[in-house]
Amino acid sequence: MQWLRIRPLLANWPGNPEPPTFEIMADGNGSAVVELAYDPQALLAPASYDEPLRYYSTDVELTANITDADGSTRSINVPAQSISLTNNRASWTMPQALWDGYRQETLKSLGGNARTSFQRNLYYRVRITPVGASQAHQWPSDIVVRNDFMGAPHMGILAMSGTPSAQVVPDQAAVDAMGGIPVVLPNLWSHTLTWMWQNLPESDLNRQALARIFSHEVFETEISDVSLRGKILKLWLFAGPQSRPRLSQLLDRRVKIGSDITEPIAIQRDLQGTKTLIDNLLSLREITPHPDLVNVTFPEQLVDDVLTEILDPNGQVNQGRAGTCSPTSIQTLLLTVNPAEYVRLQIGLLSSAGQATLAKGDRINLPPAIFQVARYGGSQTHPFFVRTNAELAFQAALLKYAQGSRFPTYNPAVSADSPTGINTVFQQVIRGGLASAETDRALEGIFNVNYTTHYIPTARGTTRADVQAAQPDIQSGLLRDLPNMQQPFPIALYWNRPYDNGHAVLAIRRDNGRLFFKNPQYAGSNPPAAAGTNANNPPRRIEDPSASLESIAESDLATWVKGYWVPDHAV
Repeated sequence: MQWLRIRPLLANWPGNPEPPTFEIMADGNGSAVVELAYDPQALLAPASYDEPLRYYSTDVELTANITDADGSTRSINVPAQSISLTNNRASWTMPQALWDGYRQETLKSLGGNARTSFQRNLYYRVRITPVGASQAHQWPSDIVVRNDFMGAPHMGILAMSGTPSAQVVPDQAAVDAMGGIPVVLPNLWSHTLTWMWQNLPESDLNRQALARIFSHEVFETEISDVSLRGKILKLWLFAGPQSRPRLSQLLDRRVKIGSDITEPIAIQRDLQGTKTLIDNLLSLREITPHPDLVNVTFPEQLVDDVLTEILDPNGQVNQGRAGTCSPTSIQTLLLTVNPAEYVRLQIGLLSSAGQATLAKGDRINLPPAIFQVARYGGSQTHPFFVRTNAELAFQAALLKYAQGSRFPTYNPAVSADSPTGINTVFQQVIRGGLASAETDRALEGIFNVNYTTHYIPTARGTTRADVQAAQPDIQSGLLRDLPNMQQPFPIALYWNRPYDNGHAVLAIRRDNGRLFFKNPQYAGSNPPAAAGTNANNPPRRIEDPSASLESIAESDLATWVKGYWVPDHAV
């Protein structure tokens, strides 16, 4: 057994009566033992403590008396349990009596006469003995817990307020549709959201985000399917801390589906036509994460990663160089026109398989060891910048697919910064970006639509005069084709004279003699202070930094445009 993990379904479990459930995963089957502890020290030193719940193991019967928050005595009896993995997975729901005991410890930690060392964090690990073996494997190891003492995997328990609010949930039908874990806790999620609605203070950003969802016009009037509204609420529950407060912005976003016809991206289906964006985001929670994602300990972390890209769809995997934006612009295009398809691909790329099938039917695969960012993210010579695992997965797999045989080999086993190391080689791949034909291949594979390339090649012997002679036709074709398209398409502008590399952006529209485009060079959450002041760059103007929206005079295109890729029809 090379890989095993345990994780709670929620990183911070509400202190409501329903007990938490943990997922156990491995690369084989076997019997599992779950350990819980108040602190890493108890996890490293299993024993019987004066506080009976400070350390607990599922393979040992627990019989103990504890003092409740009100000073009364509670008897807890939990028999030893057997946990078996089937198809490399198992789930374990904490026994109710044990959970009730932890809830009392939570109340005691908030104050009162009874004392506890519990700090509302439960540290956990799992031991798995493979079928037919006598030796157990453990995750996390003692070394990991000892070296990252307070950062060791743990689940927080949300404290309960003294007097829950009696405020009624605005859409009870949608809350009821959230359901729970079939058979075991069929109403778990609906009860959990109700508890959070009643217990989170109104000043809490997460609760405010939930209130915005309930009152959003799209949620109230355009989504008549109560089950889909329930899924949106479930997504709020399962989203990570970075994206949950912004989740209502998903309901703000719309996409064109025809001439002057739009629909919310929340109900848009992927290019296979099978699942909505919300369905695919929820499916992310169910995958077995790629084993190289060593820092992913909660399902919501992957959801948070992907939502970060959707809500702010420009990245930084281009390493800050203008000539390397072709994969970033393609990601931005997909996130702009069909984020549901982007998430569908991420379900495969972020999973243990590390592969996905494009709309065209071609398979894309992750380059080996690409998630091991710790090996090259801290390089002193050439640090590698990446915003999320989702961004890295999509763009790395896209580069490998589009370049084909040109994609170089490297050795993940050697030093990352050695000549054949992953950082050295992949930095070269990123720097080189995609050639025009490779960009075309990537676009056609992703969207399953024929693209026509209009591009000025930069070949040996090409002079500036050659480029200038070709640019008017490119400019006129671009200005002719753009108004006929319902959706953006990629264009390339010369950047950093002497007119060598092209910088890919997304053409949006023509307006009053200017071409408006999204610039994937920066994220909307971190825009530059100014643009167009460098004489070696196009004389562009920032229009809306938060949307990475810029513009350039159409007359300036004659000296800065390099090419564009236009689809036969809207994707």
